[in-house]
Formats: sequence, structure tokens, C-alpha cells
Amino acid sequence: MDRRILQLGRALEQAAEDESWDEIRRIDARISQLLQAINEQGLQDVLRDDLAQLRRSHLRVAKVCREQHDLLQMKIQQYQQNRERLQAYALFSDGDEENQ
Repeated sequence: MDRRILQLGRALEQAAEDESWDEIRRIDARISQLLQAINEQGLQDVLRDDLAQLRRSHLRVAKVCREQHDLLQMKIQQYQQNRERLQAYALFSDGDEENQ
């Protein structure tokens, strides 16, 4: 099971590097299932080091996801502001054409 923990951590980091958000979700779900099984079997102490490594990987990937989320949110806001400006410009331009 310890190899599986480390493999999931590496896969999670690779998916983040590839910006494969759907894959991150799938791996995260698998990690959740694995952690539940570890808890049910009482293996937390035995696997402490591997779980700590997985936690560090998970924290790094969560940081990447937050950064990408913030970047996307900023781009959406810029798009909306540009769209509003273009609509205002179009209204102004239409008014000028009618006056001619």
C-alpha cells in the first residue's frame, strides 16, 4: 500500500504540471478512498512517512489549483470589463450615426 500512496502523489503532481484538472479530480477521489481504507485498517502510524509525503504533494497541487483559479477568475473579470466597454462604445457609436 505504501507504493500506491507514493504513486498517487506523483500522479497528482504530474497532473498538476500537465494542467489536467479532470485528472487531478480523479486522483484526488482515489486518494480520498485510499485514506479512508487506511483509517479503517488503522494503518496511519505504519504509513506515517508516506502519508506525510502525500500530504506535501497534495498541498503543492492545491496551491497550483488555487493560483490557476485566481488567474482564470482575473481573466474572466477582464473579459467582462472589456465586453462592457465595447457595448458602451457600440451604443455611443450608434448614437453618433443616427445624428449624422
